[in-house]
Amino acid sequence: MKILVTISRILVGALFIVSGLIKANDTLGFSYKLEEYFENGALAYRIRDWFGWDTFSLEFLMEYALGIAIIMCAAEVILGFMLLFATKIKLTLYSLLALTIMFFFLTLHTATCDTSATYTNLTEVQVNSPEHARMIERAEADSKIVVAEETNEIVVYKEEMPVQCVTDCGCFGDAMKGSLGRSLTPWESFFKDFALIVLLIPIFFYRNKIKLNTTQDDIILLSGGIVGVILLSWVFGWYFPVLFTLIGFGAYYAIKKFFKKEVNQWIIIALVTLITLIFINYTYNHLPVKDYRPYAIGKSIPDQMKLPEGAKPDVFENIFYYKNKTTGKVEEFTEANYPWDDENYEFSDRTTKLISIGDKAAITDFTIIGADEYDYTQDYMNDPGYLFMMVAYDIKKTDDQAIKKINTFADQCFKDGHYFIGLTASSHDNVEVFKGKHQVNYDFYSCDAITLKTIVRANPGIVLLQQGKVLAKWHANDLPNYEDVKSQLLKK
Repeated sequence: MKILVTISRILVGALFIVSGLIKANDTLGFSYKLEEYFENGALAYRIRDWFGWDTFSLEFLMEYALGIAIIMCAAEVILGFMLLFATKIKLTLYSLLALTIMFFFLTLHTATCDTSATYTNLTEVQVNSPEHARMIERAEADSKIVVAEETNEIVVYKEEMPVQCVTDCGCFGDAMKGSLGRSLTPWESFFKDFALIVLLIPIFFYRNKIKLNTTQDDIILLSGGIVGVILLSWVFGWYFPVLFTLIGFGAYYAIKKFFKKEVNQWIIIALVTLITLIFINYTYNHLPVKDYRPYAIGKSIPDQMKLPEGAKPDVFENIFYYKNKTTGKVEEFTEANYPWDDENYEFSDRTTKLISIGDKAAITDFTIIGADEYDYTQDYMNDPGYLFMMVAYDIKKTDDQAIKKINTFADQCFKDGHYFIGLTASSHDNVEVFKGKHQVNYDFYSCDAITLKTIVRANPGIVLLQQGKVLAKWHANDLPNYEDVKSQLLKK
């Protein structure tokens, strides 16, 4: 039993350290994934069905998504170390079980989500409020919206909405897609979490016998842990987790040597927490150390907008609905078995069903749309000149000091004859207010907010392109002097 428990601790500990670091490398990206789950038509509709809570919503968590992401990333890393070190083992084990069971149900929801399903959404608004007026307009334009309940103060509107399925659970951030070419499917993620629960079971039953590691335990567990981290780092093509793990192991040995056994467990936890939060703070205030996204430095946007040679297309199937004249029942058929008997069957309807998803281009939604609604994407991608893009998915959330520095940088770009544009998902009115407030002299173009969040994990960030190839990216906090960029990256 002890051997099985040791193997389980090594496997779970190594996996949680690497998985947590991959998410901690990109906490903004993980927070965006959490926001998908918090949308009203995602996880909340399942909870409403399970418990009958008609107005239940998780959208209030949207503003806390980043904080939740940071806590979850840090928890994975810390718990992985704690399991290998056997520090506060019961607290560690119960926390791991809680986290894994939560992931288990999230991936189960993702795997079983029906993209064609709908849910009943109830919207409660105050009478004579602006939201009330908007709902009346929508109800008049769309007969699907009806009044479910009405009082002198409150109106509850009822409407059928499409379910929003989260197709990628985000278990390893963009690392799986960036390193192996694809993410885990929802069912693969589900079985991964199921396997983790299975590995935690023997540790749970053996928990009372697990004590703080002896020297022999350290040799076995930490050696096995570092081997596991190395293997996972090799899979994801990123060896920083190996260095981070060795730092954590070194701190653990130092604390065990200089502090008494009774107090060193909390000191170990505190130190691992500190180095984890330092890493998260760095990646949040700068850029991810490892960029797995299709807009990483060195990658070509135009090349990734094309399907690879030999790509598999989507496979569709026509579904036919015929009414049986004898029974009056509408029956479903495919092209292989639909009835030729016109005397007994009458055509009712036809739909097209997606059977299997084919290959997709890595980039499908990158656009540079001008105020005149013209798509300038190919114009800029084909131009041999240097293009600097100030990317801000929401210009209302930008920092004033950062914009001052960017404006100076843009002026120097123009002076040398280079392109400098703004790319945002904000409305035209917000853009005009922003330009007036900050005395901006470069043009703004539109692009999808999700795409902009993918391009650079900053708001704002600067991206340098030449014919669509990404030459450099900077967080606004790290924007260098123009002369340094000119001497290092811009050829005369």
